[in-house]
Amino acid sequence: MSRDIGIFGGKFDPPHLGHKMTVDLAFEKYRMDEVWIIPSHGHPLGYESSSFMHRVEMCRIMAGIWKNSTVKVLETEKEINSGFTIDIIRHFLNSRPGFDLHLFIGADNWNIREKWKEFDQLEQLCKKIIVTGRGNDTVDGFSLPDISSTQIKEMIKKGLDPSPLLPDGIMEYIRKHSLYR
Repeated sequence: MSRDIGIFGGKFDPPHLGHKMTVDLAFEKYRMDEVWIIPSHGHPLGYESSSFMHRVEMCRIMAGIWKNSTVKVLETEKEINSGFTIDIIRHFLNSRPGFDLHLFIGADNWNIREKWKEFDQLEQLCKKIIVTGRGNDTVDGFSLPDISSTQIKEMIKKGLDPSPLLPDGIMEYIRKHSLYR
């Protein structure tokens, strides 16, 4: 019997409640057996990110919210030395047979899918691609709150407290490591 796995990649710089809600959505609406969070090691489109290890650790803090280990944080991009989603999906299909992979992406990425490497192949290899809207981007009749990591970083630089927009433990980690100042 195959297992339904939600693949959720991104910069997670930092992970915020929109990311957490996407994982919740994967379980509640789409009935995933597990969700694999995959922080980007290097971004194919050239976006800058803070330290990979800090982002991985913050994702692990967020993943700790789901105490039954159905959420895993994987360093796959670093391990296979590729930031292309198609390479990650192929890696999982070859190394972990018996899983049905469902790719979760935001509407912002859906709108630029023509820039992705072999997006048409992703549609063939994944059992389903689930697009999540944010703010005014309504997809499937709903959207997540309009929260962005950029907004959170700007709040921190201005001395504002973004804690209400972050999963438990993330702001403490940011303070401890003096991130985004």
